[in-house]
Amino acid sequence: MNWLINIFDNIKWKIEDLIWAVKDKIELNKELKNIDAQWDVEEAEEIEIKPKKKKAKKKSVKKAKKSV
Repeated sequence: MNWLINIFDNIKWKIEDLIWAVKDKIELNKELKNIDAQWDVEEAEEIEIKPKKKKAKKKSVKKAKKSV
């Protein structure tokens, strides 16, 4: 009879562990939703994108000799 009580006790603890795990996941999910809501409310910083400056092309030595 004692072994039967131990089995029921083990089952009871496993069920309680499962319930606690589910509650923790629900609380974590709520916290993550709150964090997401805060990110949505905050304004993003505007970044100005400047065009790249074009480098002046260097004349090759051959072209310079022809023009002289």
